[in-house]
Amino acid sequence: MFPTFAALHFLLAFALVACLSAELALLKAPAERISYTALAKIDATYGASAGLLIAVGLYRAIYLEKGWAYYSHSLPFLIKLTLFAAIALLSIYPTIQFIGARRGDKIMEQRTIANIQKIIHIELMLVVVLIVCASLAAKGVGFVTSGVRRQ
Repeated sequence: MFPTFAALHFLLAFALVACLSAELALLKAPAERISYTALAKIDATYGASAGLLIAVGLYRAIYLEKGWAYYSHSLPFLIKLTLFAAIALLSIYPTIQFIGARRGDKIMEQRTIANIQKIIHIELMLVVVLIVCASLAAKGVGFVTSGVRRQ
């Protein structure tokens, strides 16, 4: 059962990155040619992927793998959770803009599109750092217990 959850966790992470990449690709078109319906659907898939990713990841951390006693003392794991929360917060603005553009059938201003592109680039950079933290946590780097660090 462990490999199934691990594979699902990876697939959801890849889906999340694919959705961000697809959003960026769609936003490269001129504002009047952007499919805001497609953007909203991709963003909904992104949100679902993120929600399932955190649920599967926490399930793995608490009940499978090394267990919560291990991960709750792993500095890279705690940083990873913080990064995930930061990425989620950053995604609020683009989501609101996509929904608004789709519902109102309006074209987003170029400045708004540029801001969203910057946010998505930041999200993708944070995902890279998150992946590094996940690797470090899995290998026991940054494990802290009773004020004593163990590597």
